[in-house]
Amino acid sequence: MGSSRTFIPDYYFFMKLCTNQSIPCEFLKGACIFLSDEDEGRYIKDVCVDLEKHSIILIDDDGNGLYWESLRNASIQFRGGR
Repeated sequence: MGSSRTFIPDYYFFMKLCTNQSIPCEFLKGACIFLSDEDEGRYIKDVCVDLEKHSIILIDDDGNGLYWESLRNASIQFRGGR
């Protein structure tokens, strides 16, 4: 059986955020993050904050924590309609 984690739509678009733009953390929950072009993707289940390191942590569907600083080359596919 194949993996059911990756969702590739029939259409997509790219959006680049400038450094002074922001999005609500709620938009990250349920989004699919790809760490590289070869990555099968993983869904973001939760967003946490490491108060000691002053960092945002994305929790994936396997329970792994991904520090925001390590995601510079990652791409995120947000859920949502038109």
